[in-house]
Amino acid sequence: MVKGKVHHFGVIGVINGLAVMSDSETNSRWDHITGEAFDGPLAGEKLDVYPIRMTTVEAALTETPNIEIYFSAYFSIWRWINQKWYPRFIRVKKLVLPPIFYLSMSHSIDSRLPRQAQGLGVIVGKYARYYPIKSIPKDGIEDDWHGRVLQVKLNVLDGVPFARWKDTSEIPMQLLTRWYGFSFTYPDCEIWGE
Repeated sequence: MVKGKVHHFGVIGVINGLAVMSDSETNSRWDHITGEAFDGPLAGEKLDVYPIRMTTVEAALTETPNIEIYFSAYFSIWRWINQKWYPRFIRVKKLVLPPIFYLSMSHSIDSRLPRQAQGLGVIVGKYARYYPIKSIPKDGIEDDWHGRVLQVKLNVLDGVPFARWKDTSEIPMQLLTRWYGFSFTYPDCEIWGE
């Protein structure tokens, strides 16, 4: 809902190697990570965003045996391509990305990490921190961040990192992402261990 009205969204292209959404009601352009409209009549509006934990079906069934899993009957060539490509996104250290990804970039990629480094980006208010997977030890991290302790661990079932606050077990806004995407979205982010 935007301003009390239902809007319909779809991906229309790529900027900085990241998907750009548009709503069919106003053709505004939206950042798919932050939920903010950056162009069009709704520029400056922001959608509610929620953390989504990446995992595999096998891991989900092991963690929650009675979980209900639904498969969409919708078919498109893009959906088929993503189903083939996306599982590799979680596990493969270096992907061969189409040249259009790099042609879409408005400036140089932050050189503090390799551009395809995989990690967990955590966002709390105006702060963002990136946890490269290769720097997360098997027993996890306890990170004192702005007066609270954030626990960052690798799921033993699927190898995907996740974060939660130690004192409440609440899950902050987080996403599994490549460095180039997180650093373009949050250019002044911190890198854990830096």
